[in-house]
Amino acid sequence: MQNQFIDLYRQGIKTAADAARVSLESSIRMQEKQLEMVRNALEQQARSAEEITRASSMDELLAAQSRLAGAQVNRIVEFWSSVWQAAAQNQAQGLREIQTYATRSSEEVARAAASQISRGVGSVSESADAANHDRKARKTA
Repeated sequence: MQNQFIDLYRQGIKTAADAARVSLESSIRMQEKQLEMVRNALEQQARSAEEITRASSMDELLAAQSRLAGAQVNRIVEFWSSVWQAAAQNQAQGLREIQTYATRSSEEVARAAASQISRGVGSVSESADAANHDRKARKTA
């Protein structure tokens, strides 16, 4: 029984470590996506600043400013969209990990129960065989 508890405990620790790994990997992916978005924003900002400095009239300046504002709104929408997408992916991965853990745990419990039953049946069979042997020995004696 103690060995089964240790096996289940080990399995739980392994699953917790796997879940932590998945969470950290998801965080890395999200940070990489955010870093990519920041780099793109910096590039767009540099292009917009260059465009604004080349403006020679108020109309060109206002047009450049309008494009800059539109690009900033698009980046904000893209950022929040990626944050929610990453959160959804993390949640889905977490649910898959929980399902995997539950499956593994159920299999471990079933194996442990089958092992105990097998040992119990073996003990009962041995006891019955020993009792039959004793009866036969008494009858012949």
